[in-house]
Amino acid sequence: MGTTNRTLKQKAYHELTEFLVIALYLWVVFGLLLVYKSVILDEEHIDYLAHGLALMNALAFAKVVLIARALHLGDKANDRPLIYPTLLKSALFSLVLTACKILEDAAVGLYRGKSFSQSIADLGGGTWKGIATLTVLLFAVLIPFFGFSELQRVLGEGKLGQIFFRPHDASQTVDALML
Repeated sequence: MGTTNRTLKQKAYHELTEFLVIALYLWVVFGLLLVYKSVILDEEHIDYLAHGLALMNALAFAKVVLIARALHLGDKANDRPLIYPTLLKSALFSLVLTACKILEDAAVGLYRGKSFSQSIADLGGGTWKGIATLTVLLFAVLIPFFGFSELQRVLGEGKLGQIFFRPHDASQTVDALML
């Protein structure tokens, strides 16, 4: 079913489903990063517990991803081999998400009367090297997400989900992909 033939209810359901999938993926990634951070800090006997932030960041960032998708960020490479749009979108979206996180931290810090450098101190240690490292890490974790998304775009809506989540005969899967 094409997007032009969908009712408002179908479009809303599709958008909500897409939002929840993105949020779940980001929540798992951010949660794992926070667990890793707490393990490292625990080795230095520093208590760190901010796991609720992973869910809040995932929900906010999922909305940013949906907005950037609606603005067709990175779509210029859609006619190229899948590796190009996958890597381009991973890079562009990691930059957008990093910028949004910096702006969020700066706004909260400004509200609390902190300077810009004090506001982003928790983000990669507040240094450009730390922020760049987090951006590259975000780029790397977005590659599978956009790889899946781009493959789904090329195969058609729902096809990749069928391949991954429904039992099937391997020969039928190969035949379906060849069509």
